Amino acid sequence: MNKYDSYNDNLTEEAEAFDSQIKERVANGHLPDLTHAKDCNYFYNNPWRRKAYVDLDFGEQFKLINASLKKHSSTQDGQLNILEMGCGPGYLSLELARAGHKVTGVDLSDDCIEVALNTAKQHSPELLGTSLNYFCDDFFAKDFFEHFDAIVFLGALHHFPQQQQVHERCIELLKPNGLFVCHEPVRDRVTKGNAIFFSLLTSLLKFTGNYYQNQASLPQGQALKSEVDRVFNQIRYELEDGEKQQSVNDNEAGFSEIQPMLKRYYDELDFQWRYAFFHEVIGGLRLNSEEQNAQLARYLRDMDKLLCEEKVLSPTEFFFIGTPKNSDN
Repeated sequence: MNKYDSYNDNLTEEAEAFDSQIKERVANGHLPDLTHAKDCNYFYNNPWRRKAYVDLDFGEQFKLINASLKKHSSTQDGQLNILEMGCGPGYLSLELARAGHKVTGVDLSDDCIEVALNTAKQHSPELLGTSLNYFCDDFFAKDFFEHFDAIVFLGALHHFPQQQQVHERCIELLKPNGLFVCHEPVRDRVTKGNAIFFSLLTSLLKFTGNYYQNQASLPQGQALKSEVDRVFNQIRYELEDGEKQQSVNDNEAGFSEIQPMLKRYYDELDFQWRYAFFHEVIGGLRLNSEEQNAQLARYLRDMDKLLCEEKVLSPTEFFFIGTPKNSDN
């Protein structure tokens, strides 16, 4: 029996894409654990390349999500029963469990769930089976025998083409006054201005020998315009033929599809635009020392925030927390 016999062809292809990715990463030293993350030279341009970047990027996301859950929780101690949908290799679920929550992580990919279990067994075995559980299953098909204080999507919601069905399912699974949380990239908000800035930044880094790729000369004229077009597709996570880079369902929903459903189903408690470019760049930094790399990564993160706040760049990710409409919260 195939492990994905219960999936349709689309879900099988989606799961297998992440199977392949996580197996290769772990085989090359990747440890998906925010607390115990280590430098991993397998990554050539990814925040998981250095522990300092992990803290700056994924660690900040965890802190924002955890603080917001506790702030808006209706429980006295702020400790919640949480479902993370699309948990991947489990690093957010694991960290939320360490923070005192009871967490269930669900993902389509069997290999991602296996990695999540192995990571927890290695570094926090006391949590498994008590405050932390992982399941490989389809969100719509799995039987949940409980309701949750919160449902969290971290970089997973945009993989669902059927946004309305997602939220109807979430409403079914949330307790009264429950919390819906998402932190999502929205590539449909990438502008040509974003692409021009990204091309400028990375070209200067390459030309001066401070990036994972070197560039002997800078493009001019028509070559410059072609380079911007290429970068525009790259940061939208699309290939030249319009196909998706990561998986069959990547970018199935952009902000234009996600935001109306959030407004329809939830009363907003907090909304924040986040960043436009820094997490796409920092893993590729190659300055003279790791301290310089970390310092520049922090600078780019802070500059990214300012550029988005001043509307120089279009932010391409957002954070949202809300409670189902007609709740008493």
